[in-house]
Amino acid sequence: MPKNISIQVSLKKYSLDSIRYAAHSLGGLAYAFIKPLPGDKVQVDLSPKPGAKAAGLAKHFQGELEDEKLRERVSSENRELREFLLLKAMNYQPKPPEKDDSGLTPQQEKELNDLINQIEGEIKAETAKGASADPLGITSTWEEKYDSKNGRKKKR
Repeated sequence: MPKNISIQVSLKKYSLDSIRYAAHSLGGLAYAFIKPLPGDKVQVDLSPKPGAKAAGLAKHFQGELEDEKLRERVSSENRELREFLLLKAMNYQPKPPEKDDSGLTPQQEKELNDLINQIEGEIKAETAKGASADPLGITSTWEEKYDSKNGRKKKR
């Protein structure tokens, strides 16, 4: 017959919910019974399930109790954030699609288009006069620009 383990836990150090959750986490290993004691304490009686070992059960419960205390603290610290995210999720409204507007008035757009057309016309007029399209030789290849044998500039 498996040995029952009794553990006294202070309600000043751990909340009753933390104790219940820690006991519940041992559901696969043991049955847990929680009963109140005088002086802000509870007693947790653990009965190992058939096939489970009683050795280390108390230590395992204490570890789970500390974990639940940490979870409870983290949960209380993040309560406002969770509520905010839940509220945002429940009140979700997609933003209306933004207009593809450059911020220019129709008159400004007309002036901009006129300037673009004027510049394009000037570029066409310069190339039609026979002006070199590349006066600095930027588009020429390295071989065209330099002598490939001795690395000197070619004379033009």
